Amino acid sequence: MKIVHFLFSLNQGGSENLAVDLVNQQSREHELTLLVGNDSIDPAVKARVDASVRFISIGRPEGSRNPYWIARLLWTLFWLRPDVIHSHSRDLAALGRFIFRPMILTVHSVKMDLSGVLSRYALFCCISETVLADIRQRYAVQNVRRIDNGICVSKIATLSNRAPQPVLRGVQVSRLTHLIKGQDILIRALAALNARYASPVLVVDFIGDGSSLGYLCELANELGVKDQCNFLGVCGRDDVYARLCSYDMLVQPSRYEGFGLTVAEGMAAGIPVLVSDIEGPMEVIGNGAHGYFFKTEDVESLVNALETLIADIQSGAAQHRAVAARHYVEEKYGLQRTSGQYCAMYREVVASFEGAK
Repeated sequence: MKIVHFLFSLNQGGSENLAVDLVNQQSREHELTLLVGNDSIDPAVKARVDASVRFISIGRPEGSRNPYWIARLLWTLFWLRPDVIHSHSRDLAALGRFIFRPMILTVHSVKMDLSGVLSRYALFCCISETVLADIRQRYAVQNVRRIDNGICVSKIATLSNRAPQPVLRGVQVSRLTHLIKGQDILIRALAALNARYASPVLVVDFIGDGSSLGYLCELANELGVKDQCNFLGVCGRDDVYARLCSYDMLVQPSRYEGFGLTVAEGMAAGIPVLVSDIEGPMEVIGNGAHGYFFKTEDVESLVNALETLIADIQSGAAQHRAVAARHYVEEKYGLQRTSGQYCAMYREVVASFEGAK
């Protein structure tokens, strides 16, 4: 098959990383093109695209309304003549009436606005049961499927038999948008945790960048935990994959999350994970079977969960759970499985499209 994956930008993010992983995996058996609409491209992300994948950037300045860029995009799609177009952005639907090949859309998060685009896509693919339930609750649609997110488990380093230290090291990986990702809840929990011990027992590295950086730095300083909060900025995914296993835990205190890709990556690295009890992350940890959780937005609940996890790390119980969690992630969220499900779905969509002619 000739498959085009489309994004408007190619920066560090869950949808971009999934798209790159999928094109690399699918290019082993099919003809793949990764098409990027805007000129917003992270060189580190682009560098991960295999040489077997055709990479095309339309080069549109972000936000431009010049019709030249639309014409160039449409001409490129006409020239490529793909069997199917796999979009990772809902907004490609605006050009749907000029695209005469079947299009599918991966829905990467809950609360995505699909009004006005429902008739433009042959199929909507949800990255989790949580996202699927959200769409079905808000829209009367039949052409929606669930295909779980996938990760390259084999590329994530693991480190076992590490003796716990007096001060543990935690990590939180996501955009610094605290109203969604909840980093402020974790910072408040660190301050409350200090009140229960004679000295600090946990330091957290925050990996990512975003609009909440200034607020979170001020909050950490105000609560007296700035020395326990290291804001490292954006790190390349290969670097994250190499470093995750060096931490004692991963904490994801999100207020909203359709899946929780970094949670699955932490589990694949063999470290204990602690998440808020919202649907997406809870689905990833098997509803508590393979990770720890707390009541979302509840600082005291997070502090109690951190105390439990710290005790389990010191006793070794957390590491035993983490080993089982890695096997669980490999079986349920392995990239090869995800890619295969998408390819089967492409064939179904193409057959239906050809049959309707």
